[in-house]
Amino acid sequence: MAKESPDEGEAPIIVGMAEAAMHMYTTAIAALPDTNDDEFRPRVEVILSGLRKLRKSLTDAAARSRLTPGVIVALSEARRCYDDLMERAAAAPAAALGQQLYVARLHAKLSAKEAANGAGLRADLLDDLEAGETPTEDEATNVKGLIESLGRGGVPAMKLNENDHKRLPAESFDESVA
Repeated sequence: MAKESPDEGEAPIIVGMAEAAMHMYTTAIAALPDTNDDEFRPRVEVILSGLRKLRKSLTDAAARSRLTPGVIVALSEARRCYDDLMERAAAAPAAALGQQLYVARLHAKLSAKEAANGAGLRADLLDDLEAGETPTEDEATNVKGLIESLGRGGVPAMKLNENDHKRLPAESFDESVA
């Protein structure tokens, strides 16, 4: 009989715990008050904090050498839930700057490091703000500028129609870019 490796033995436990945690988080999310309620922000921040911890643990588990599809699915579900809740929190009247920043980055498809580099900020500052830290006045001003820039997208979003996918003629292919 083949001996089970520690990684293979841990995966079902990791997935089971992630599923239990996600059940609790989705129940807590469903019970959140309206975004205009004064209790919304403190309650959403507790849930987001827990989801960040779950996401980090699952990201670490996904980096292991012997990974199972269940761990990847659990990580994907945790990330999707976190992103959806951050979108909801960022749209609330009392949204934190970090929540707005996260959603702006998410829509711009930028990592914290990429966005920070583009704005001349420290990546750890963005991570800290997105985790609920309070910025200094100067940091807040710079981050608001970044959010505004990302909100504009720098480049207008492209809406592609089915007919927009026409192929270029072969003679227009530039081999120097390949």
